Amino acid sequence: MHRVEIFLLGIVGWAVLAFFSAFAVTAALVRLTIQVCRKHGWVSKPRADRWHKGTPAFFGGMPLFVGFATLSIAFIPWSNYLLWRLIGIASLMFVLGLVDDIYHLTPVRKFAGQLLAAGLLISLGVVYPLHGSMTVNIIVSVLWLVGITNAFNLLDNMDGLSAGIALISAGYLTVFYAVGGYRDQAVIVALSAGAIAGFLVFNFSPARIFMGDSGSLFIGFVLGATSILEVAHVAAVPAFVLAPVTVLAIPIFDTVFVSVTRRLRGQAISQGGTDHSSHRLVRLGLQERTAVLLLYALSAGSGAVALLTRHRSSAGAPGLIGFWFFFLLLFGVHLFQDEDEVKHEALASNRTKPLLRRLPSRDMLVFLLDPLAIALSCYLSFSLRFGGRIPVADRALLWRCLPIAVAIKVLGLWICRAFRHSWWRGSISDLYRLGSATLIGEVTSVLVLTGLSRFDRFSRTVFLLDALITFALLLIIRRSSAFFRDTIYRCRGVPPAQRRVFIMGTSAHAELALRFLRDQSIDCAGFIDTNGGADVRRYVFDRPVLGKLDDLGWLSKRHQIFEVVLPDAERTLLAGVDFQSFCQRRQLRLIKLGLYEDRKDDEPRLKAASG
Repeated sequence: MHRVEIFLLGIVGWAVLAFFSAFAVTAALVRLTIQVCRKHGWVSKPRADRWHKGTPAFFGGMPLFVGFATLSIAFIPWSNYLLWRLIGIASLMFVLGLVDDIYHLTPVRKFAGQLLAAGLLISLGVVYPLHGSMTVNIIVSVLWLVGITNAFNLLDNMDGLSAGIALISAGYLTVFYAVGGYRDQAVIVALSAGAIAGFLVFNFSPARIFMGDSGSLFIGFVLGATSILEVAHVAAVPAFVLAPVTVLAIPIFDTVFVSVTRRLRGQAISQGGTDHSSHRLVRLGLQERTAVLLLYALSAGSGAVALLTRHRSSAGAPGLIGFWFFFLLLFGVHLFQDEDEVKHEALASNRTKPLLRRLPSRDMLVFLLDPLAIALSCYLSFSLRFGGRIPVADRALLWRCLPIAVAIKVLGLWICRAFRHSWWRGSISDLYRLGSATLIGEVTSVLVLTGLSRFDRFSRTVFLLDALITFALLLIIRRSSAFFRDTIYRCRGVPPAQRRVFIMGTSAHAELALRFLRDQSIDCAGFIDTNGGADVRRYVFDRPVLGKLDDLGWLSKRHQIFEVVLPDAERTLLAGVDFQSFCQRRQLRLIKLGLYEDRKDDEPRLKAASG
């Protein structure tokens, strides 16, 4: 057997032994902690601003830290001063969290402690090398360490969520260091993974213990620090530099979206609440375990992307990572789509700052998503053309021409009326509009860009690839809402529909009605246009617009459907009594669906009334 293979097997063996040792010790300590806490009444009682309903024990961070620190003595060589200093600084973070668990520190004091810990680690030479300037790298490193630490703290909002994602992230980091030949680094991350796994046995739903700030701050800091330990040695390889961001994408994703939406409501970011991605998935109808497992899957996907880009080295790594983050952005947009209502409430209460008053609605997000998709397409086309290794001259050409290409293609979308309808509704006509806009935008870009450069250095293959990828990404944006809805319903396991109905209208009220009917196992055969026929033969919300109001008679006979649903606040060309008589003459049963939200409860309620 080759010496390198023997060396790697030795690293893997040590990492596996470290994992299971930490798992066994931590699990035993957690069980003991639960018994002690229950005996002394140190349990968490349900609160309005918290999600749990049972009485889990406090101080879960204690056995987590003790299990990790104890096994570190056995597995980490004393000669590795850097790792032991890292463990010492992480211990300070644990103490900070423990003091907060007991005395409830103010956010300013917690932040000051986190800055101190980050500064101590950076003084040891552990930095994130994103830029040639050391000053920039130090600032980025502070933001990274503090940000990841707080990300896991904020993610600790549902049973097993923070610990599970930390376990997945630590597992991938262990693989990275083992494959790279870094024995001690692989072992210390494996120790953290084993300790987290031992804790997760008792923290997964229904949780018997909470990790608290002592656990979440400690684990967040350890993962943030260990993720950049050896990045400085491969600063010139984008796949390695971007790997930490990709592995920890889900904590970053949740933190960014929660922070933005809380500021939108005029709420402090540090204030607790039930507005995280996990809570929103539960409100969409998923069970708690299913919501957590879905986020686990996304975290595993992030790690897989990072692992794949590592094996591909620098060839195409930024493009693949960019595509994954674009997918997560779409997921976040649909998951946090109810912020439109929240924003209007915040404005009514006059709690928002002037800048936040001008934040765009979901319809306006297309002017962010489309340019991002076009820019990503340009980069991917160059990357594919040159096998992932874009020459320096062509890379400079790409960055110089990118703003021009994006502006031209957005203008093409505007000319082809691609922004006429709400992008998230989806429509079969999107194929024609997006195809026409892509063709016009690409041809115009070719003429303008090649004219400016006098037909020098541009590849025809790049333009062809760019047109195909642009069209695909723009179509994905329009179809993502239906994909998101269908995925949620598949995860919910809604039984097959036994009844079929028509829904009047194509507005957002009709979408609410569609969602309510699917919850009741009632299938919508299609929508009836109430807007003078403007939407006929289109697809909205993944359902066809079958006809106008006058077509109801023959449509009911053709589809053998004799029930019509009229959503609340949906306008028709007839008055209420006239429309009911209209349906009776055609032997149609009219169902008036009243939708409202019960403000006394955090969960939206839907109510139906027949007429």
